[in-house]
Amino acid sequence: MEHGPSMRIVFFTSEGFESDELFLYLYANVAASFSDVHIVAVHPRSDTKERPSLLKRYLRKARYMGLTGTLEIFSSYPIQYLIHRRDQREVRAGLRALPRPPVNPHPETAIHVGTVNGPEAVRAIRGLEPDVIIQAGAGILRKQVFQIARIGTLNLHHGIAPLIKGMHSIYWALWEEEPKWLGATVHFIDEGIDTGLVLAYAPIRPSFLGERFASLFVRATELGVERLVDVLLRLAREERWTVAAPSGKRTYRSTISGWKLGLMEARAAMRRFERPADPTDP
Repeated sequence: MEHGPSMRIVFFTSEGFESDELFLYLYANVAASFSDVHIVAVHPRSDTKERPSLLKRYLRKARYMGLTGTLEIFSSYPIQYLIHRRDQREVRAGLRALPRPPVNPHPETAIHVGTVNGPEAVRAIRGLEPDVIIQAGAGILRKQVFQIARIGTLNLHHGIAPLIKGMHSIYWALWEEEPKWLGATVHFIDEGIDTGLVLAYAPIRPSFLGERFASLFVRATELGVERLVDVLLRLAREERWTVAAPSGKRTYRSTISGWKLGLMEARAAMRRFERPADPTDP
């Protein structure tokens, strides 16, 4: 197998990566172009100090959403769970159907760490001396981790940042009917959330009325990973650049409620039965 310019890449992910279709698709495309690829996976242990941070994170999220938003999330959790679970099944099936290079990770060679940003993770990643880190499901990275790589740490954000930052960007694009938010962004990670310098955009548009989340997510992934590989090849050639952000209102969104997901389902179903207006109709 021919490989592009030499560069050491470290995927920073979480336990279960070997059965995660998004990770497998991402890894296959990157490892097909670069031979020096490593995996560090977070496998939380019961004795780690980062466990309590989950509660803090939920409390921060509740403060951000306010009382009304928090009640909306909790009251609609069963609907959210059912729709999201179905969508994830469709996403996994869609990603499996995408053509990809025949390159698979070797879980036995991955380095497992107990925390995302703790000393163990820092030592493990620093010991690999990466040129680039790819954040692939490890969690929110702090400066002591994302600054280790010689060139920087990259993220593939599903959404067009910084127009739409945070979680569930494609869901929010559908809810707000903002086609400019649909797609993917390849950017450096900094101390903000989806605020780092952008290296590539992969915009998409709905291909038919009522196109749902899973199809859009898979298409954004396919184009976004293609852009990510192009970015890595350019970085390996020591090119340095950034891409200007598109104009428009910038927003941050968090978890979307089940009520909104249910209403979107109804709206999408109605639109799939719509027909274009006939100019000859009276």
